Amino acid sequence: MHVRQVSTTTTISDSSFLLANAQIVDFPIVYCNEAFCKISGYNRAEVMQKSCRCGFMYGELTEKDTVTRVECALEHQQHDQFEVLLYKKNKTPLWLLLQVAPIRNERDLVVLFLLTFRDITALKQPIDSEDTKGASYPTIVPIRIDWKIHCINIHGR
Repeated sequence: MHVRQVSTTTTISDSSFLLANAQIVDFPIVYCNEAFCKISGYNRAEVMQKSCRCGFMYGELTEKDTVTRVECALEHQQHDQFEVLLYKKNKTPLWLLLQVAPIRNERDLVVLFLLTFRDITALKQPIDSEDTKGASYPTIVPIRIDWKIHCINIHGR
């Protein structure tokens, strides 16, 4: 992806995203849209200059293997996609479909990373908490086909 393509990529209204500087250690966030602030609970000032690895959103159930895969995609400047459990500022768990895309300049150097986040919490089993104990939920199984998430209710309801 090249810099001039960012504007067309980020017009999707239901995607939250951030941009990070790929030329500086830890890849600091240089921009996040309002949708990212809304989904994460953080305001823009709290997010700016933090690492795009989003360690500030990790929690006890964030999988270390997924974190390692995200770090690997960033370090190797590769496009990749992950399902990751992160936490909002108020510590509410949030399942996200995270896509990492390196953005290249006219000299083909990676200068930015575009990270997009799509809330897929409704497609995942709920995290047990005091609020959800004893609640009845249909069993939902997420299936990935051609980079899209499709949902099958295995109880047929």
